[in-house]
Amino acid sequence: MIDRAAHLRTRDAEREALLPRALVLLVWRGKSPVERTADSNASAIALFPSEEIPDLVQSAEQRVFLGMRGEDPLFAIDLPRGATHELPRGAFADARTAGPTLSPSDFGLLGYARGMMHWHRETRHCGRCGEATSSAQGGFARVCASCERTTYPRTDPAVMILVTRGDRCLLARQPRFPQGMYSALAGFVEPGEDLEGCVIRETHEEVGLAIDRVRYFRSDPWPFPASLMLGFFAEARSEKITLDRDELEEARWFTRDELRSPNGFFYPPAYSLAHHLIGSFLARPGD
Repeated sequence: MIDRAAHLRTRDAEREALLPRALVLLVWRGKSPVERTADSNASAIALFPSEEIPDLVQSAEQRVFLGMRGEDPLFAIDLPRGATHELPRGAFADARTAGPTLSPSDFGLLGYARGMMHWHRETRHCGRCGEATSSAQGGFARVCASCERTTYPRTDPAVMILVTRGDRCLLARQPRFPQGMYSALAGFVEPGEDLEGCVIRETHEEVGLAIDRVRYFRSDPWPFPASLMLGFFAEARSEKITLDRDELEEARWFTRDELRSPNGFFYPPAYSLAHHLIGSFLARPGD
């Protein structure tokens, strides 16, 4: 568990004094070092003491103070994209690829660092006047040198919806999904829209279903690049699907028995909110 220690973001001298004894999470082209553990089926983030990698720390294009991990200060640094970098151990891996082998806390940390670095790359210029911005507040703000506008990291809310009807739930495929993968419906919340309204709208737009009993489940950060996923259950009034071909290539109903023993398909792994929505549906008594 990380203490984000937000009070240190505005205490520049105090925060920077922590760097020599800090653990460092490297980011390069959106990837971070991952290493195998004693369990051959598991991996862990490779965190390096800053004194072990002085050249890499010095070459950082961006540095972000992530917080405290126990007694250890934790920083993320973004390495130059145009060069390769040798690591003391581990290898650079994408969070999505490594996700199934990481603990939830490591996956969350990897997403945290990746999301912050993506935000810095995307906000190098002011959205108001177009002039260059610079990092401030330990990496949690960017300030325009011209108009002095301060910009902060943003999070885009998105809903994930598991539509159910009796003993079945609806899963769908987007064209970009791996072959054979089905997942819950999802969509971004629009300006002026409440979460329940988004659930109703997205379900109707994507599969043409009217729904009742919209119920909140839980949330998960999804920094790919900057989303917060909010999970919901909803009950369909009918089973007739009208597919939005611009968004989905297929949608179908699955029974609990089919989901417990998938044959010819699979659903997202345990680091995805969709996995936990489906798991909760399977754990409920049959309708």
